[in-house]
Amino acid sequence: MRILIVDDSENSLQGLGVVLQDLGYDPVPCRSAEEALEAAEREAFPLVITDIRMPGMDGIELLARLKADERSRLSDIVIITGHGDMETAIEALRKGAYDYLNKPINARELAAIVRRSAEHQALLRENRDWRKRFTRRVDEATEEVRRDLDRVRDQLRSATGIGSIVAQSQAMRRLVEETRLYHSNPEVPVLLEGETGTGKEVLARLIHFGERGNDAPFVAINCSAIPANLFESELFGHAPGAYTGSTRKGAQGKLELAGTGTLFLDEVAEMPLELQPKLLRVLESRRFFRVGGVREVEFQARVICAANRNLDELVTKGSFRRDLYHRLKVGHMVIPPLRQRTEDLAPLAQNFLEREAVRKRKRFQAISLEALHLLAAHDWPGNVRELENTIERAVLTCDDVELKPEHVAFLTRDSAAAPPAAAPSLAPGRMTLPDDRLDLEELIDTVVRLALEKCRGNKSRTAEYLGISRFALHRRLQKDR
Repeated sequence: MRILIVDDSENSLQGLGVVLQDLGYDPVPCRSAEEALEAAEREAFPLVITDIRMPGMDGIELLARLKADERSRLSDIVIITGHGDMETAIEALRKGAYDYLNKPINARELAAIVRRSAEHQALLRENRDWRKRFTRRVDEATEEVRRDLDRVRDQLRSATGIGSIVAQSQAMRRLVEETRLYHSNPEVPVLLEGETGTGKEVLARLIHFGERGNDAPFVAINCSAIPANLFESELFGHAPGAYTGSTRKGAQGKLELAGTGTLFLDEVAEMPLELQPKLLRVLESRRFFRVGGVREVEFQARVICAANRNLDELVTKGSFRRDLYHRLKVGHMVIPPLRQRTEDLAPLAQNFLEREAVRKRKRFQAISLEALHLLAAHDWPGNVRELENTIERAVLTCDDVELKPEHVAFLTRDSAAAPPAAAPSLAPGRMTLPDDRLDLEELIDTVVRLALEKCRGNKSRTAEYLGISRFALHRRLQKDR
């Protein structure tokens, strides 16, 4: 994929180009917005990455000019912004920018954005092709064409999410139908419940973008990744000088940044108990104050929440407010684990195989029946995310036209290598210490890893099992990376 990169800084332009080349893409550098427009007239670039602040025409004007041009109106445009330009970045998102990157650019974030854009563009191209085919055959009005059009619409709905969604099983088909209902009723809050890796955020994005897309922001918060003492400011923003360490100009919170779009609260069960009544008040009054602020701010966004823990049980235990739970549950979707919707396994695996083969330039085209039997025999505690990672690992390490059992044999090897479910070796009174020395950090890492495996990758249950906070577990896992 050819990517147009625009920056007046020669060092930034070269550095960005090197990273993109290492990722397997073809960067086309431009040192000004004017030069970029000339390049865009000669060819259509699926992705444009541009700095905001440049001499002459800035990145915002370049965004407007590209979106107004028929050749480049479907290009994904990513804005590079400094920390002082966040308001400008938000303005760019509202004007049609695909995403933004903060300086200094993080290579992982850049790779993730470029990968999503490539998937988005591929599905847009397929959508255009299918629409042309449908136009040519519309006079036939056959059932086959109508099924094809439904498939294309499903793909277009998933194009703006973090991945594709497969709805072969009756349960997933019903959930996808429900997203249409919630998309057309933005005033209704929606609660998504399901195990880790089942695709809750994908469904949240389907609710937000709908069939025809949505230019309004989709703002996501992982409630488990924010320290409790910063959560209120992150959600509500803060007034100038509201507390020690706050910015002079104040800052918008995620409630405000969501605008007329969607606020997605992932792992909402981890929200501090003392903040839950404040969120409830926002949902009821549609207004809020910044931290330390004296002026009310209007809240216009829809709210979608996701939880991988049973909120009903948490309400009974008193660790989640009952009134907030029922307010969030006006719209309610429960995503079944992958092991309960086996009809989706084969098409999901094929989808991931085709995508990874393109990304990694491998020959894989199909999955053998024997390999499918091996995949079907696995329990998939990590659900769709685990399946996706499994296919990616197989494509990374092997190359063939067909995915065979030996390509995914590590599934059975990993299961066989897992420690047996015996009596816990760290039970009180059963521990013995080495004579020479004890590496306490290594012991802690081992205990955390085993607890995570025991809880099937569910971080909230792992933290509860270990008797530590969700945030403490998150910091430990980040440290081990």
